[in-house]
Amino acid sequence: MSRYLQHTIAVAAVVVCSAGGGLSAAVQDPAAALQQHAAAGERALAEGRYVDAEKEYEELRRLSPTTAEVHARLGLIYFQEGKFDAAVPTLREAIRLKQGLPKVDALLAMSLSETGHYEEALPGVTKAFSQSGDPVLRRMAGLHLQRIYTGLGRDQDAVDVALKLSRLYPDDPEVLYHSGRLLANLAYLQTMHLADVAPDSVWLHLAAGEANESQGLYDAALREYRQVLASAPRRPGIRFRIGRTLLQRANNGGSSDDPSEARQAFEEELTLDPSNANAAYELAEIHRKAGELEPARKLFEQALSHYPAFEHAQIGLARTLIALAAPADAIPHLKAAIEHHPENEVAYYQMAQAFKALGNAPEQEKALAQFTRIRDAAAQRRAAVPPTKQDVTPQTVDIKSPK
Repeated sequence: MSRYLQHTIAVAAVVVCSAGGGLSAAVQDPAAALQQHAAAGERALAEGRYVDAEKEYEELRRLSPTTAEVHARLGLIYFQEGKFDAAVPTLREAIRLKQGLPKVDALLAMSLSETGHYEEALPGVTKAFSQSGDPVLRRMAGLHLQRIYTGLGRDQDAVDVALKLSRLYPDDPEVLYHSGRLLANLAYLQTMHLADVAPDSVWLHLAAGEANESQGLYDAALREYRQVLASAPRRPGIRFRIGRTLLQRANNGGSSDDPSEARQAFEEELTLDPSNANAAYELAEIHRKAGELEPARKLFEQALSHYPAFEHAQIGLARTLIALAAPADAIPHLKAAIEHHPENEVAYYQMAQAFKALGNAPEQEKALAQFTRIRDAAAQRRAAVPPTKQDVTPQTVDIKSPK
């Protein structure tokens, strides 16, 4: 039993002894009874048997109603059971009896949050999130604070908390779920407001086009994007979106699109905005796949001149250089792609191809080993998680076998 609980039992025993003149012989050893209930309650709590823990601590509270630590522990048990209406008065009593009990203020604030008393909960939850050194408590408080701000209609504060939680706990599934849900809901509400205030604006057509594109509704997306183009023919980026949607529609079997239409869209985009690295990259890929290597090389270089950290463009340029019998020139671009994304299987595969062309078998085998390791791990991830939407056509390995 912890020293904290030993102290709790000692205090409670004194209280019971001082008030126990009329106790029967069966309970004439109050300290032993308190020890028994506390030990049983802690054992049940450790094993997740909250109903049993609740019974033991409720008996402890009956035997020692003025012991703050008993109320605090019982409040924790109620909280774990989701009995927040019972937790609130119990935790309040613990604080009334003894100020400064560890984490009790935060637990009370989160219980108030669970019962919808957001204004009252806000100070305690804010303090726990901003000052707690316990990462578990801080995470829990952050999730409550995000919900409190949402409930109070303070959307910007809720978003700020969501972004901070995502930085603090970048791989936490619950944090990712709640922050994603909040941001998606906010985006939806903003779009609905946009529809109210500007129902025929280019912005609403653009938003509708992006929403349709993300859902694979390519024909609907193209209709919206072309509405934007008709209303704002000099708008940067819209021809790129049209070209990308045409490519996606063709790649997903929805049409036998001639790539010349997408090519024209990217060319027009670059005429309007030569700094659009995405458009230069997509047009370069069309040329590369058609075997038009020199135009592809120039366009990949154009993309990288405006966006040096463009991983897919580095790989595309390297593939083009290998095809142009310049494998040594390809290697620095592949290394740059790997530095940006160390788990890029395509970069390692192309690195193996470059070393093969150079006759460097040891380096080729090293690159192939990395490629195989990353490919196998990526296959497991893809089986568990759907692929994310890409802004450009990603580089892929053209053949199944690396050898």
